[in-house]
Amino acid sequence: MNIFKSNPINQVWQNICRHEGESFSTIRGISYQYVVKENYILINNDPRRKVKKEAIEKALLIQNPSPSKLQQEGFWANSYLYGIITDARIKIQ
Repeated sequence: MNIFKSNPINQVWQNICRHEGESFSTIRGISYQYVVKENYILINNDPRRKVKKEAIEKALLIQNPSPSKLQQEGFWANSYLYGIITDARIKIQ
């Protein structure tokens, strides 16, 4: 079952913007933050770690997401992306 089925990207993106600069964690406990720019985020404000809003939207459609599943689907920064889309501050209840 897709746990994000009812999460429109605009609501999720608003939450992403709202929690910019806060600490998030990967499954392995690596702490990171992100900065929101126009239609993408930068992990740890590093331009080499850019995740587009479009990628986040596509990731939300994956059923039972995991870092390895995101990687298999070709997502970059899969552990960071997973940490964001599954965080209670971001997903719509």
